[in-house]
Order: sequence, then C-alpha cells, then structure tokens
Amino acid sequence: MTSIEKEDIMQLNITGHHIVITDPLREFVNAKFAKLEQYFDRINQVYVVLSVEKVQQIAEATLHVNGGELHATSEKEDMYAAIDCLIDKLARQLNKHKDKLKQH
Repeated sequence: MTSIEKEDIMQLNITGHHIVITDPLREFVNAKFAKLEQYFDRINQVYVVLSVEKVQQIAEATLHVNGGELHATSEKEDMYAAIDCLIDKLARQLNKHKDKLKQH
C-alpha cells in the first residue's frame, strides 16, 4: 500500500471596496495570512474584504476552518495597520478554536 499525501492549500480571496488592491498590498495580505497557518493548519478558505469609508481603513476576514467559521473586523487610519490588527484578532480566535477542538 502506498500513502498519498494530501496537500491542504489555503485559498485566499481578496476583494476591495472603494480601494484598488495593489500588488504590494496583495503581497502583504498573502504574507500575513500565510503566518496564520502556524496557529491552525486546517484553514480551507479565507475571504478578505478591504474597504475605505471616509478616513477609516477597514479590513475584515472570514475564515472557513475545519470545525467552523471565524470572522473578524479591524478599523484603523492606515490599511496596513488594520490588516495587522485583523491578523492579531484572527490568531487569538484560531487559538481558541484549536483549544475547543482539543477538548472534544
């Protein structure tokens, strides 16, 4: 019998609302979300929406993970800071989710 390795690849969808998603911004988001896999390696899909409303830069994301769905939103005056804050929130949620799965 041979074992077949299944490679789980996180699908990342980035959408802009009243903002153009530039290559540097896309690369920043990709790099940040790739780091989330160190907290929980079974992230299936990620939907990221970056938007601008007046002076507020808003970053929100929905993660489809094994055992549930996580959502977080962050508002800052700088988009990169909003994304950093969003990643921090999602990392905390992923740790809680992982702990919850271990308890069952």
